[in-house]
Amino acid sequence: LLNEMILLLGKATNSENTAKDLLAYKEGKLSELKELLADCEKPSVYLAGNSSFLTTSGPLMYQHSLIENAGGENVAKEVEDTYWAEVSYEQVLTWNPEYIILAADAAYGVEDVLGDKNLADCEAVKKGNVYKLPNITEPLDSPVPASLLGTLYVAQVLHPELYTVEQFEETFVEFYETFYQFTLENK
Repeated sequence: LLNEMILLLGKATNSENTAKDLLAYKEGKLSELKELLADCEKPSVYLAGNSSFLTTSGPLMYQHSLIENAGGENVAKEVEDTYWAEVSYEQVLTWNPEYIILAADAAYGVEDVLGDKNLADCEAVKKGNVYKLPNITEPLDSPVPASLLGTLYVAQVLHPELYTVEQFEETFVEFYETFYQFTLENK
């Protein structure tokens, strides 16, 4: 659906070629990433929702594919809810994710999760593997034209030895310069 939306917006704004270029760029970057991460281990990831840490996305949500494309395994892959599913601390601890990623628009921060005594025994919290997706111009964990950047951000968190922060930052700047015609200084 995202690709169709991008093409429709391109048509509506008389910029169909740019929309096609964006889709080709996105597919090219995702193909490169897939090849790069083909033989790597897939760490377990819990992606926490905007309004509450105890909401997460199952396999029918866009965020599920973001995690998988970034070389991770969504701990909530069995959740049957088609929207943000409510879970308990006990469930999160049972899943015991290696990484916790907070939604870009989360009403709480990394320090809140790291300091939550209910999560003290969670592997991600013990190791400090809690991150919040960027939201500089738009939430990168949403199905928006720049959503590719959310995938790349998570990839550099999960696999920094294969996809570095520097590579992410370079692609981030390139993307906004190419498709939004402006340069972002702070990532």
